[in-house]
Amino acid sequence: MERLVRRYRAYRLLIAAVVLIGIPAALSLPAFLDESPIRAGEASPRTVVAPNLIRIVDEEATERARRQAAEAVEPIMQRDDQARIATVEDIRNQFDVVQEIRQAPTAEGAEPPSTEERVDALRDRLAMLDDTGLRLLVTIDAPTFDSLRSETISIVQQLTRQSIRAGQVDDVLDEQLRVEATVRDVPTNLTDAVVEPLIRSAMRPTVVVDHEATDEARRRAAANVDEAMRTFPTGSVIVSAAEEVTPVQLAALERVGLAGSDPRWEVARALAITAIAAAVSALYLRTHRRSVWRSNRKLLLLATLMFGYAAILAGATLVIERTEVWLYAVPSGALGMLATILLGAPVGVLLAVPVTLLTAYVAPGTTGVVAYAAAATLLSVPLVTRLSVRGDLRRAALFATGGYIVLAVTFAVTFEGTDSLLRPALAGAIHGVSGGILVVGGLPFIESAFGLVTATGLIDLADRNHPLLRELEQKALGSYNHSIVVATLVERGCRAVNADPLLGSVMALYHDIGKVRRPYFFIENQFGISNPHDGLGPDISATIIQEHVTDGIKMARSYRLPPEVVQGIATHHGTTVVTYFYLKAVREAAPGQHVDEGVYRYKGRKPTTKETAVLMLADCCEAASRAAAQNDRNLSRDQLSELVDSLFAARIEDGQLDESPLTFQDVAAVRASFLETLCGVYHPRITYPQPQQAEIATEEAPAST
Repeated sequence: MERLVRRYRAYRLLIAAVVLIGIPAALSLPAFLDESPIRAGEASPRTVVAPNLIRIVDEEATERARRQAAEAVEPIMQRDDQARIATVEDIRNQFDVVQEIRQAPTAEGAEPPSTEERVDALRDRLAMLDDTGLRLLVTIDAPTFDSLRSETISIVQQLTRQSIRAGQVDDVLDEQLRVEATVRDVPTNLTDAVVEPLIRSAMRPTVVVDHEATDEARRRAAANVDEAMRTFPTGSVIVSAAEEVTPVQLAALERVGLAGSDPRWEVARALAITAIAAAVSALYLRTHRRSVWRSNRKLLLLATLMFGYAAILAGATLVIERTEVWLYAVPSGALGMLATILLGAPVGVLLAVPVTLLTAYVAPGTTGVVAYAAAATLLSVPLVTRLSVRGDLRRAALFATGGYIVLAVTFAVTFEGTDSLLRPALAGAIHGVSGGILVVGGLPFIESAFGLVTATGLIDLADRNHPLLRELEQKALGSYNHSIVVATLVERGCRAVNADPLLGSVMALYHDIGKVRRPYFFIENQFGISNPHDGLGPDISATIIQEHVTDGIKMARSYRLPPEVVQGIATHHGTTVVTYFYLKAVREAAPGQHVDEGVYRYKGRKPTTKETAVLMLADCCEAASRAAAQNDRNLSRDQLSELVDSLFAARIEDGQLDESPLTFQDVAAVRASFLETLCGVYHPRITYPQPQQAEIATEEAPAST
């Protein structure tokens, strides 16, 4: 057990090495062989010409245009009511101060403050006024003072109703203050000495910038500016040797994969891409295709296919520009075909994910090539999903070639903007031919190396000229004919329960090859000879009958038949009893003697798949129906139905189907299928009358002349 665990872990490590070391190494190999990388702000080591039309966003020009558009937006202003109120309030407060000084109380009998004393008292509190203005304020009579106060406040209120920005206060006052004072008949000397200085000191901007609205307007203005595009037509120089590389030139080079790069960075990128592809594949397989996930051989095969594609893709970029339309010739479709044939259609569809990721890594910026690789992989899957003869594979490759040509032309025109249809069409044709060669030529070697059974391999095994089948036909003709009918039963039964009809049919053809060793010990091969069992004890006869299973397993392995076919041979009798010889032993046993049933049971295994379970049922039904038909040439449908029902019930009661995935609904479907087939084989026949001797003589006599 420990040895098996170590072997399992070693297999898993090998798979991980292929995926996480082999694939990144293959992908990044061109980076190690590439020329010096081109960097922005440095002199270009070489001249690079655009292999096709390149349209790239000029980020610097776009940002500059957007910045200019934003700056052109005038600030959005909003009224500052608090500033207006504060300005008027300041004027009122200033006149209140003057009023306080003008009406300052004096002690009884004391002289009232002189003008100079009042001026001195106001000087510190109204610093914006000179002595002339201060004297006017303390010396004018009360009505004049009250009028001055009222008109000054009125002027301020009128001015603050306007939209005055910061920096415009002095200009507005210069233009309008004297006009307003004149309109209100304010004396000039008071205007110059008092009104204007007071208002200038108190006046504030009445509108302020609404920063939030302004920022939003500038953002909208910038967003409305289209991206500045830089175009490099096919054949134009992107950058010349020794020219300082601009960011937009570098972006164009990177778009088509011509900038070169640091090999260490490329290894890291390749590892990241591979890890993503492996993670997606592993998650799907572990969740939906556990038969593949649990099989080291199948996982290693899948990893090998991915590595092979990565190697071909990287190798192609060494001789083909990464943006060339000739990348359409890389045979991604072959990967889909091989995965579908070897591992099933769902895995073939799954491989479109790693194909897309690996292609996008090797050929960045080539949307057409990436989309084409994925589409070609998916197109290949349904073409090889159901193969019934070897010619189907060749026809699938031919149809795939036509599909690749159409896809290549479509994607090249749509995404690459190519004017020539010949090159993509030729690339698609090369893809189809090379992929067909890889699939048809490589499939037998892959099957043999990984020990997998495929539709094409089963088709070869179903050929009646296979050496094992020829030997069975020559040495055990009855068993051979029995196997042919059983194969028909199994094929139809498997279709009824969504099992693999081709695999089931091939299992049936080979299930009795062990009878070749002692053919005449089996009733169907005893033509005109005595039964060799007549002189043997029932236990010995039972052993001989049982050994045809172990003999068949040995022969199948010596001919390297797939494990699934060997399993069919090993389980077609399960652990059933050799009933005839067991009952014979019971009859011949002395009174009170116990007959061990275990001696008469097959030493095989019970069926564990739908195909092997259907084979077990078909084997016993055909043999019993043939025997019944020999005893009654006009075997009716009802008789066949009762016979099939009894055989099915016996196998179920004996527990032979306990380990198989067949449900009772499946069993009913298999029963109905068997009954239709057996009725077609053992249908009633008309007994033809024998001609009378006189009629024969008349027919044989020559005509009279």
